[in-house]
Amino acid sequence: MKKPSEKLQFLTSVNFFLFVVFFTVILFNFFDIPIFKFSRSFDGNVFSFFKNFIDPLSDILDPLNIGIICLLVILASLNIESIFRNPLKLNVLIREKKYKYEEIVNSFKFYSLICKHFLFSLILAGVVCNLLKYIFGVARPKYFFLKNFERIDFFNIDQKTNSFPSGHTQAAFTLAVLIFLYVNRFAFIIFFTAFLMGISRIFMSMHFPSDIFFGAYIGAIFPVLLYNIYFKINLEIIYEKKIINFGDFVKFFFRRFFV
Repeated sequence: MKKPSEKLQFLTSVNFFLFVVFFTVILFNFFDIPIFKFSRSFDGNVFSFFKNFIDPLSDILDPLNIGIICLLVILASLNIESIFRNPLKLNVLIREKKYKYEEIVNSFKFYSLICKHFLFSLILAGVVCNLLKYIFGVARPKYFFLKNFERIDFFNIDQKTNSFPSGHTQAAFTLAVLIFLYVNRFAFIIFFTAFLMGISRIFMSMHFPSDIFFGAYIGAIFPVLLYNIYFKINLEIIYEKKIINFGDFVKFFFRRFFV
């Protein structure tokens, strides 16, 4: 069975990039406006679903919230070895004796590295996404239809009007790929949820289909690239050493703040 990282390698190929660019251009020029107008014909319950369920989910999974959690794990891992050399602090952390010192230290390093992968992927994909918004200056639907903005206004610094690519979709697919890489289960649920978070932006009148499509690509590719370049080999080095299970790590994580 292929590992999650192997299943996603197609994202990094030049051929796939060319396909994404080609399909984005086709969407932009021929299908964006018809699809957006067609979305207006849906029943009101569809709009309510996206507004009341999917949009709030996007707020919960906001990159800032994920980033704060990742920073807490990284901070908890700082100086963990020196803390474990103190017998009094060690007793606070290790109330049960089933784990060795090395296992717990390696676990903090392991999960801290995963959090760095999350953090760097979200930051890098977000920066690239926002740079492209500035470069292309594609008007959001409400500005295009209601305020007669030009479809493209290159190097437009007013990012609230800039639609391409979709930042929400980029963040959703960055998280989806990261979760899939490390959970290796529930692929359909993970990516279908990201898909719903993406198309919700059309129903919320914030984006066109091409924004969603290219935003998903930007969001998906950077976690895989960073994993291949740096995190894979470093995680495997630690994983070859024994680490504790995730549930017990969470216990140690909370205890870490009391020492």
